[in-house]
Amino acid sequence: MSTEAAGRFLMDDPSLDGVEAIPSHEDPRAQLVQRILATPEFTRSPQLAKFLLYICTATFEGRGDLLSEQHIGVEVFGRERDYDSAADTIVRSHALRLRRRLEQFFRSAGQQEPLLLIIPRGGYTPVFVPRSEYGGGELLATSSHAQPASAITAPESSLLAPSALVAGRSEVDRQPPPSRSENFAPNPEAPRRIASELLRHRVITGLLALLCIALVVFLGIHLRSHFPSKRHHILWGQLFTDDQPTSIVLGDSGLVLFHAVARRHVSLHDYLNDDVSAQMPYVQHVDPDFARFLLHRRYTSTVDANALTHLLRLPEAFPERTLVRYSRDMHLNDFKTGNAIMIGAQEAVPWVELFENHMDFVFSIDNPETHSVFLNQHPASGESPVYSSYTPSTKTKAFSVIAFLPNLSGTGNVLLLEGLSMVGTEAAVDLAMDDDRLLPILTKIRKPNGTLPHFEMLLESDTLGESAGPAQVVAVHLHP
Repeated sequence: MSTEAAGRFLMDDPSLDGVEAIPSHEDPRAQLVQRILATPEFTRSPQLAKFLLYICTATFEGRGDLLSEQHIGVEVFGRERDYDSAADTIVRSHALRLRRRLEQFFRSAGQQEPLLLIIPRGGYTPVFVPRSEYGGGELLATSSHAQPASAITAPESSLLAPSALVAGRSEVDRQPPPSRSENFAPNPEAPRRIASELLRHRVITGLLALLCIALVVFLGIHLRSHFPSKRHHILWGQLFTDDQPTSIVLGDSGLVLFHAVARRHVSLHDYLNDDVSAQMPYVQHVDPDFARFLLHRRYTSTVDANALTHLLRLPEAFPERTLVRYSRDMHLNDFKTGNAIMIGAQEAVPWVELFENHMDFVFSIDNPETHSVFLNQHPASGESPVYSSYTPSTKTKAFSVIAFLPNLSGTGNVLLLEGLSMVGTEAAVDLAMDDDRLLPILTKIRKPNGTLPHFEMLLESDTLGESAGPAQVVAVHLHP
């Protein structure tokens, strides 16, 4: 695809509304951006293309100081101006993907490019640097030494030659040394001045030493808290890996509230297309506008929040590769690469629907008048085909499922922690985080080579008010 075609593609894409294309002129930086956007990796990713186009255009127009996470979230990703960027990490997650795409470009299609485009960590302002300054080294590792985007236009004549440095010496440097008699002239103030200088140097040296000690202590605490200790957990070691990112997907409680009002579930297809017209006729005793309002609220449950806290504290959850995502912000491709942990059942995380065709224990609601159940699609001897918390014998029971499955392309893993209710989901989270109870179960099912097979685990626990007691394993189904 030519650069002109890339420009037309970007303007035709509705996701790039409000972002002007980079004008075609002689600026080598703009030409480089157009060549990057013309590659298949960016033409197939309109959001990343829009991200790159926006920050480069802003930089060329002298608006680089506006490129904060909050500003980009509003202008590029359509967030509300007062959205919470600490909870909604869409800008950081897309910046991570954009840096990787750029690095891949300069190692493949752009390996002959004389300029490098780098987005240093800790900010979103692009910088352009001659490739010769890096000598083929790691792009991201050296990005902190990059010059600002305007530096590439600086004339070479502004660099001082060695002769200029010599010519620039001060008059004091070029004065002849004092005569011998001047050097040895008696000065009664000399001893006092020397003592004062010596004291000043000792004070400065002492302060620097204290500063170094404080810096070492601070770095020690920082490294201890940010760099996890090495361990080989049989489950978490396969969900948090060194070569792929892991997305922790929080449930959409606004969607759950809509289900309660409409008494019908929204499919994944309708969820992604924001089409709930099929459910609206079932909304009773509630204003339809309020029902729609629920779908656009970014609510999640306390169970999800507590689970997230536990997951982020795991030694394997390296911050650089762990992304916190809201269900509505996920895309189909996110489940084809990398790892994912989904908290909540299909009614809160519709993405579970992608995996239910290959699952034995499937969340189900038969019709608007019944409660949710787990269907056992391949019951073994002694197992029930249906598990429900609403029969006379199980009304004090909570059922949940822990499922460890491959991602859609088989290149990573997905963990589902789902319950028939928040109490059930809480029981699944509690067991997953309790090594004393979890590891003996996993040890029994692991393969001879020590790896963990994909599995589903049905749990049952007693309800204690709004909380769940310790979960008991009802059934474990292994996947080939």
